Amino acid sequence: MKPALFAYPYVASYSTMMLIGFVAGWWLARRRAPLFGIAPKHLDNLGLLLPVAGLFGARFFARLFYAKVSFVEALKFWKGDGLVYYGGFLFCIAAILIYGAVRRLNLLKLCDCLAPSAALGLALGRVGCFLGGCCWGDLCVDIATLAKVEPNVVRQIHTIPAISRPAWVAAVRFPPKSEPFKQQVKLGLIRSDARTSLPVHPVQLYETVLAGALAWMLHRRFKGNDLPGSASLRLLMGYAVIRFLMEYLRADNQPYGFGLTISQVISVEILLFCGVAMVVRRVFRRKDETRPVVGETQPVLS
Repeated sequence: MKPALFAYPYVASYSTMMLIGFVAGWWLARRRAPLFGIAPKHLDNLGLLLPVAGLFGARFFARLFYAKVSFVEALKFWKGDGLVYYGGFLFCIAAILIYGAVRRLNLLKLCDCLAPSAALGLALGRVGCFLGGCCWGDLCVDIATLAKVEPNVVRQIHTIPAISRPAWVAAVRFPPKSEPFKQQVKLGLIRSDARTSLPVHPVQLYETVLAGALAWMLHRRFKGNDLPGSASLRLLMGYAVIRFLMEYLRADNQPYGFGLTISQVISVEILLFCGVAMVVRRVFRRKDETRPVVGETQPVLS
């Protein structure tokens, strides 16, 4: 954990990695733009628009779902703290669609061009989460260590015991004053004068690896000659699955409904949307394939 890259002047690790993620995503999308028949200037404009939309959406979701303030209060993004990636992600999609509609661009191709960039930005942003000590993972301890913790809390911080044992090779410890440390002190698992937290899953880095693999796949697989919207759907489906699974290894998010966290609920909704979209696309594609070509002589049936 390294919340600050530099002390004087103060440069926060999380903000820096977010910025690097936006710049890397812009660079990748600009390189891909000609493959989709999009002028690079549009990616330059979006490079300025999306950080604003993303940060607003991330803070709006944090206040609405975690601070649990009213909708109007949640709009006051300058208050409170915390960021929710799904909020930034969805607001960025809205900004892209609005910009594309205003500039009369092919919206599906624009989204396909940007799909790998979104996954790449996420991968780099999660490194910032790890350095900042947020979005931490489940405890890697013996179940006996949690004997005095309420069962519903145990399900939150030690969800999958089989891969959350003390010998888990990837487990990391966070220093005092970090959020994982504070949570464990509050639960009575460690003393406030402990030197480090108990070992936890570096779930932020797990997501970095998975999102990086998703970005690589989208960039290599979709080069602009596929059915418009293909890369976008794969991005939505891929990230929804990644986030749904990773939430089981996160200790910071409480259940929201049906035993699922708010991010898992959103993931399920996105997967349902993608399923419906794929069915609709297939239906319309079949209609296009069976539609007679104008001027083509049709056989006479007797």
